[in-house]
Amino acid sequence: MRVKMSTTGKTAHLVAALMALAMALSAATAFAQSANDTREIEPDPQNTAYWLRKREGWFWYRDPLVAAHRSVSPSNKPPRELVEFEAMQKRLEDLKRVAVMNPTDTNLTAYMRYQRMVMDKSEHFAKNWQRLVWSVPELDYGLTGRPTNAMAINVFDEQQQDRQAQTIKSLSATHGLIFMFRGDCPHCHRFAPILKGFEQEFGFTVLAISMDGRAIPEYPDARPDNGMAARLNATAVPALYLIAPTTRQIVPVGFGVMSMTDLVERIAALAPDAATVARQP
Repeated sequence: MRVKMSTTGKTAHLVAALMALAMALSAATAFAQSANDTREIEPDPQNTAYWLRKREGWFWYRDPLVAAHRSVSPSNKPPRELVEFEAMQKRLEDLKRVAVMNPTDTNLTAYMRYQRMVMDKSEHFAKNWQRLVWSVPELDYGLTGRPTNAMAINVFDEQQQDRQAQTIKSLSATHGLIFMFRGDCPHCHRFAPILKGFEQEFGFTVLAISMDGRAIPEYPDARPDNGMAARLNATAVPALYLIAPTTRQIVPVGFGVMSMTDLVERIAALAPDAATVARQP
């Protein structure tokens, strides 16, 4: 027996079928769209672990890391003087470049006036510096190093010469000098009396060696060169060397004509190292 369906029941059934079909089509469209999205999405180089997070799903979105805004605290703010100094340097350099590239009267005047202002600041700085040095002894280099006052320089030089003389006299007990010369060398004849005076004043023993076999008045008993010049590579004369006989250590003092002051300063400067070498076993 057939049961006829009412018009209302047919309508409800049709609506339900249409809703089911719409939901199916929507799901299929969403699936296709998600498949296309997976092909278009590229992994974020800053988040290489994204593709390994399967539980988060394809549509999980995470905002990129944003650098925290660094607020400048009062402690990190540069001093006002530093900001003004850098601005002054930049202004001066800019005016200079403009004047160099376009040296008109206006550009040159602007640069020169600004430079004068900077020089005035520098002069004010120098005056305050000097005034502070006068009032704080430990900041005065003239009290610890070589003084700048003319009278103090004389005292300083005298004390230094006394110290150098004592050092050289002590060195003469353990060291000697080798004097290489040529009998036909006018510079050797000029230097020989100076060296002779140095020898007599400080008690050094001088071994004079003539490279050409000729004698010299101050050293008439000079020995002829037997290969010493080649060993010492004495290519210029007069040549003077400091020697420690116990260790046979030879150090060049200088070449050419040297004054008495030169000899004192150079040998005194070599004394600390020479004394150390002489003590070596």
